[in-house]
Amino acid sequence: MQRLKAKLLRQSSEWDSWYAGLEGERRVGRELERLSSLGWRALHGIEKSNGGDIDHLLIGPGGVFSINTKNHRGASVWVGDSMAKVNGGPPRPYAAASLAEADFVRRVLGRYCPFQVPVEPVLVFVGIASLNRAATQ
Repeated sequence: MQRLKAKLLRQSSEWDSWYAGLEGERRVGRELERLSSLGWRALHGIEKSNGGDIDHLLIGPGGVFSINTKNHRGASVWVGDSMAKVNGGPPRPYAAASLAEADFVRRVLGRYCPFQVPVEPVLVFVGIASLNRAATQ
């Protein structure tokens, strides 16, 4: 009902952000599934004990990748070592969150593997107009 009311009043709601995120995750998920014929396996929406989730986990010949998806349609995005800015707004800890998710996956896999499994963090922006990154990335 809240979403319907907001739509009728042409106001944004937290549901819009949630649906946009879901749309971005589905789009990335479809692209990752295309890699299955090349020996890759994609897992989606992996729940964490803290209530959050890992958007995608990609496992294959090139290693293990923890993928964090952000959908910012038409936005200009700047990414630094630990923060990102969308349309010049306040810093958001997207890169740091991606590193933390990869670390989480590494620790979980370490409980079940007799060797350390390297996990690379990946931050994917969907629908953006431009992407600028710090030279250290």
